Amino acid sequence: MSGLIHAASAFWRALVRRPQAGVSRETLREGMVSTDAPRVAFTAGLRSPGIENRCPVCQARFRGARICSRCGADLEPLMILSVKAWQLREKARQALEAGDLERALGLAGEAQGIQVTDSGEALRLLGAWLKDCGAN
Repeated sequence: MSGLIHAASAFWRALVRRPQAGVSRETLREGMVSTDAPRVAFTAGLRSPGIENRCPVCQARFRGARICSRCGADLEPLMILSVKAWQLREKARQALEAGDLERALGLAGEAQGIQVTDSGEALRLLGAWLKDCGAN
């Protein structure tokens, strides 16, 4: 069954685009987010397929800045949640590749609880399908 897990994992990687440059993977994994400057780039996790991030005050699109360019609202809490959800999806993918279906399913569900995305739902469904198939 490990062949099925590896094939599904490879399929998943082909579907999901890697995050864009801006914030390093190490910075995201460590949860280190700079709050010193009024504008901080949070590109990874914010510009992923199926995610439409908007300012909750004026509905302007996120531009990778902590402060909304249109209304001046502080977007950092929402950006941190988006990055956290992205980190959880990455950990779920890694758990899936390692064959830990229970953990992958739990992490994907937790990510969806923070931020619902198409790719997160696809990951959750893939984990559930593999678990139902008895791939572990």
